[in-house]
Amino acid sequence: MKIAIVGAGMQGRIAARALCEKGFQVTLFDANDQNLAMVRDLPGMKKTRCDVKDRRRFLKAARAYDILVGALPASLGYYLMNCAISAGVDLVDMSYLAEDPFTLHSAAKRRKIRIVPDAGYAPGLGNVLVGKTYQDWGGLDRVKIMVGGIPRKPEPPFNYRITWSPVDLLAEYTRPTRIMVNGRIKNVPTLSGLEEFAVRGIGRLECFYTDGLRTLLKTIRARNMEEKTIRYAGHANLIKAILDAGLAAGKPTVVGGRAIDRREYLIEFLKQELGRGSIKDITVMIIELQRAGKQRRYLCLDRYDGRNNITSMARMTAYSAAIFAQCVKQFPGYGVVPPEYLGMKKEIYEFVRRELLSYNIKLIRT
Repeated sequence: MKIAIVGAGMQGRIAARALCEKGFQVTLFDANDQNLAMVRDLPGMKKTRCDVKDRRRFLKAARAYDILVGALPASLGYYLMNCAISAGVDLVDMSYLAEDPFTLHSAAKRRKIRIVPDAGYAPGLGNVLVGKTYQDWGGLDRVKIMVGGIPRKPEPPFNYRITWSPVDLLAEYTRPTRIMVNGRIKNVPTLSGLEEFAVRGIGRLECFYTDGLRTLLKTIRARNMEEKTIRYAGHANLIKAILDAGLAAGKPTVVGGRAIDRREYLIEFLKQELGRGSIKDITVMIIELQRAGKQRRYLCLDRYDGRNNITSMARMTAYSAAIFAQCVKQFPGYGVVPPEYLGMKKEIYEFVRRELLSYNIKLIRT
């Protein structure tokens, strides 16, 4: 099977290597020669300079592959899905796109292809676990997802080390959050719903509302659902104070006779301030599910891979996408296939679980 990775950034490079090592023919597409130069050559891997925005050239190239794996910025996710439909090629996409992927369901179904959106860690792998339990129990009453990446050695005052785009991080902290309350979608303030808890071997943590339910709001009929981001205790209030002061607003502030955009300044500030310290990180995912008196809890703890110099967040995101790419063609149907639908198929779920173990990623279920 021939797989094209679209985007040779960190996630794309890791996914490409993972699929190569599983014996697939992999080609990395990127418009940036420097990104491609950072990719270590492996047997069965090719690198091609190609700008996806050159639609005609990209579509011609894409049609030669069985599966596309999207590893582009969120702003290009919906565009890539449209390209996959035009090319008639299955797509597993990691981008956290702002658009609703279900608007492309009919078009993808007509072309007899599968598009898996949000194919990362959370959303992504977490959705698979929700879908698995939903299928096992014939429904769910309550879904609570808590997930996040944190540095192994936190540095005050933020106690957080950024491992991805500061633009996307700021978007996570500012976009409206949707949860399900008594069967209805409700908007709540992002960074609210603060809870503190402790994890053995890590310390005191907190979690707060962010908009991570996404496709689950349409596919899972549960009366109550929520998703919260995990950080070290104290992080949310510090970020909230910055946002409340108006620094994320796209307004100019005149300094020394020169207008400075507050939002652009904040993004650069976060890039520098949250770029301090070691990249060695820990990811934590806790999923609590309930149905008619039954309860199930998943715990996934993962740590920085020192041998291969890969952050845990990159591991969890890229490996999840690589695993989905290997099994997406087993899904019996076409259209937009969110990760929870993969979890509802027993054979696919078991494949995902076994592949995770091959990367020493363990899911503890109680």
